Amino acid sequence: MKKLFFMAMAAVAITFASCDTTPKAPAEPEPETPEIELVSTDSIAAIIETQDSTLLNTLLTEAQTKIEELKTIDPAKAKEYLAKLQALLKDNADKIKAFAGTGAVASVIDAVNNLPEIEVPDVVDAAGEAVDAAKEAVSEKAEDVKDAAVEAVDNAKEAVSEKAEEVKDAAKEKAADAVDAAADKVKGALGK
Repeated sequence: MKKLFFMAMAAVAITFASCDTTPKAPAEPEPETPEIELVSTDSIAAIIETQDSTLLNTLLTEAQTKIEELKTIDPAKAKEYLAKLQALLKDNADKIKAFAGTGAVASVIDAVNNLPEIEVPDVVDAAGEAVDAAKEAVSEKAEDVKDAAVEAVDNAKEAVSEKAEEVKDAAKEKAADAVDAAADKVKGALGK
């Protein structure tokens, strides 16, 4: 009976220890990525066909600015856009020189073509680091739960032991009272 009681208390202690009652912080909303509207390469190609050097200069300057903005938000997209823009300018270099000459437009084209390579972070490395961090967090949480379970079991054992001592003491007291009562009855029966 005593063994069964200890087992039940241990099971209850483990159950309570495995419950995570810490309040969870509300999930933070993901930061909204601002949408950067890029200058369409089709628009630039159309301006090259119309041979408007002023508008081409304006669009290329705007495209260069947008690439700089996009590099910090989405480097992969910035790299892709820059490659498309550079390919368009390279494919149409003769047409552009024919109507724009070597002035401001040529300077902007050179600036776009000479933009430094855009570094795209290695997603695989970042994912690996995230997995490692998650493993570590899970390991720490498991250790915390184990420690809490051990502590709960120890507390349950102590409480059961105290209760058993109380029951034992009460039984001894009742037995002593019963012996005294029986002795009093025997004395009364003997007439003393």
